[in-house]
Amino acid sequence: MNLDKTAKALKKINRLYELITDLGESSATERDLLKAYAKELYESLSDGESVDDQIAKDLKKQKKEEKKLKKEQEKKAKVEEVEEVIEEVQEETLPEVQEKIKEAVPAAMPSSASDSKQAAPAAPSGFSAEMTSLFEMNSVSELSDKLSQSPIADLTRAMGINEKIFTVNELFGGNQDEFNNTMLALNGLDSYDEARTVLMKSAASKYDWDNPAMQSKARTFIKLIQRRFK
Repeated sequence: MNLDKTAKALKKINRLYELITDLGESSATERDLLKAYAKELYESLSDGESVDDQIAKDLKKQKKEEKKLKKEQEKKAKVEEVEEVIEEVQEETLPEVQEKIKEAVPAAMPSSASDSKQAAPAAPSGFSAEMTSLFEMNSVSELSDKLSQSPIADLTRAMGINEKIFTVNELFGGNQDEFNNTMLALNGLDSYDEARTVLMKSAASKYDWDNPAMQSKARTFIKLIQRRFK
């Protein structure tokens, strides 16, 4: 702000205003002068920036904001488009994957009400004790544990982005497609016993989940799968 220039502009405006007040009217010339003095005052308050410069600056800022908003809208539209494509692919792929998994899972489900009261089927044979223990369902007693064990309706939506990336890299050898197909397949099964069989015969064996370095990560993931069948 230029104090000297501001003071001069104010004096000019006051003098002209007093003159107009004394006359009781103003001519076109006086009105133009008043506008010019007002412009001069504005420029002194704007650190020498002219009115035209300020208008140009405001317009530039407005265009920049409009461009940013347009980009955000385009990005949002692309995200929504990708999500729609993913849902379509899932809907088209899920029945085929489920059918293949059901063909691979032994038909060991109870056939009557009395059979359903029998103990749960044992884990598939031919696996190490470490592998078998990974898939055991432990009882939960603490309230905090019970709250964290709430049922999951859809495994494909049960994990955050970072958790998915971690799981893919650590338990599926970085194979995103294999992870997606496995989650879709598990989603369509009827029991945890089926899910256990599928995992033990596929990813768990393929990527050595029973390795001591992998067991902690594997147990966390398996607990998530167990919640799907509560």
